[in-house]
Amino acid sequence: MVGCLLLAACGGSHGGRPGDHSPVATGGRPQCGALNVTCVGQKLDAPIALGAFLELDVRTQLAGSSGPPITLEVADKSVFTLKGAQLMATGAGASAVFFVGPDHEVIDFLHLWVQPATELRILRYERSGTPIGRVQPAVRLLVHDELLVAVEPYANGQPLAGNFELARNLAGNSVALLPDSVTGYYRVIARAPGATQITFRALNLSTTWSIEVEP
Repeated sequence: MVGCLLLAACGGSHGGRPGDHSPVATGGRPQCGALNVTCVGQKLDAPIALGAFLELDVRTQLAGSSGPPITLEVADKSVFTLKGAQLMATGAGASAVFFVGPDHEVIDFLHLWVQPATELRILRYERSGTPIGRVQPAVRLLVHDELLVAVEPYANGQPLAGNFELARNLAGNSVALLPDSVTGYYRVIARAPGATQITFRALNLSTTWSIEVEP
């Protein structure tokens, strides 16, 4: 029997780190990415950001048969707590997450690590999901230019996983900031000449991006 951990689509005003759509061989394919409309694949190959959450859909795979019902338990409740189907990262550290069968036997488990984020980065992506790099704090665009970006938490230079509440504020109207329901990123559209400052807030951190649109 192979335990398989899946993260269901998040919805709501959430943020997180985008990734590819391929399953993880060790038993996970988190879903939910950078936006508040759609979700993209995200591997469990990084610590979970403190204050973030993972929404879990646990299933088993057994050749020729369906598996038994599975529930979740966490070893250290100071690191993770369960809120329905959500695994909440509530404290720094590491904890095992157990997949428990109907007779309270542990069918499978994995270890996850929680780390506080130290910064938010705005990264640019191709529509294919290929990362281009980190955007500069101040950029210049031409009218009708478009960028695909994601807001991602980092800790000491390492990207973090998980989904989180992401607030945003625009000062200025020279650009539009729209969730892209196809790619799962934010689409930045230069609409008119002028200056706009975008501020993102999440996980007790904030980052500001200044955009100057030229004719």
